[in-house]
Amino acid sequence: MFLELIVKGFIIGIAFIIPGVSGGTLAIYLGVYEKLLHSLGNIFKEFKKSLTFLVPLFIGIGISVVALAKLFSILIEWNSFIVLFFFIGLILGGVKHIYKTASTKKVSVGSALAFFISFALIILLIVFEKTKTSDGVDFITINFLNLVVVFLLGMAASMTMIVPGISGSALLLVLGFYTAIVSNVVGNIFDFSSIVYNLQIVIPFALGAAAGIILFSRVIEYFLRNYKSQTYYAILGFILASCVAIFFEIRDPLTSGDYSTQIPIFKDLWGYFTQNAWSILAGMVALLVGIISTKFMSKLELKTKK
Repeated sequence: MFLELIVKGFIIGIAFIIPGVSGGTLAIYLGVYEKLLHSLGNIFKEFKKSLTFLVPLFIGIGISVVALAKLFSILIEWNSFIVLFFFIGLILGGVKHIYKTASTKKVSVGSALAFFISFALIILLIVFEKTKTSDGVDFITINFLNLVVVFLLGMAASMTMIVPGISGSALLLVLGFYTAIVSNVVGNIFDFSSIVYNLQIVIPFALGAAAGIILFSRVIEYFLRNYKSQTYYAILGFILASCVAIFFEIRDPLTSGDYSTQIPIFKDLWGYFTQNAWSILAGMVALLVGIISTKFMSKLELKTKK
């Protein structure tokens, strides 16, 4: 069980590296999502039991992030179309599994509304992110009010870790704090010349994230327990919309050697599709491999439960 949870954590950890991919989505496909919510939400009430589950899972996530961050960075810079289409395939491959989990004999109005609202929220998030004209805040002045804002941002970011299909980086971009927190603080955490400032931002953000994870995990667990069908339909909406979000992260490697400065293909979709036939073909193969991989994981998880 310990090693199995490490492996599952390792797979979930990949989502923390790939733009637009949600760890919550992979947690559902691996059959650990509901237990993860329960363990996080009841960590003080069931401390030993929760840690027995969470420790190996987070060890796996940590190993994944450390071991694969550089590899996936190289792969995405090489050809993000192929890499991200593989992850779109991973997500699509589990949609049927979630639909079966959520489905009743007849789809209720509440379930349909939950699906469309969650889908629309992610699409709006994408639209706001892609149409933002300013880069937002670069530097946060240290005072009590701003530290409260950073704490609340940590809570907001933690919600994206719990809710499948929502990208934390996209949310921070829309709110205008991505550069100030991720690029200039987390990205320079080992810059000891600004260690005091970095810690003044990281500590309240991390505390907010921890508080948010415990709070939101309890909220979602409550909805899963009392409104299971509607909640899973909402999750389904988030997940399907996240495929659109991931597509918008695909960039043309011919425009730059650095992924962050590559031009997104949606800005000239026709040009990209007519000039990159081999990438399109390889991407379609990667999509199929991703779908098959998730279906295999879902079947394996089902056999394990039986």
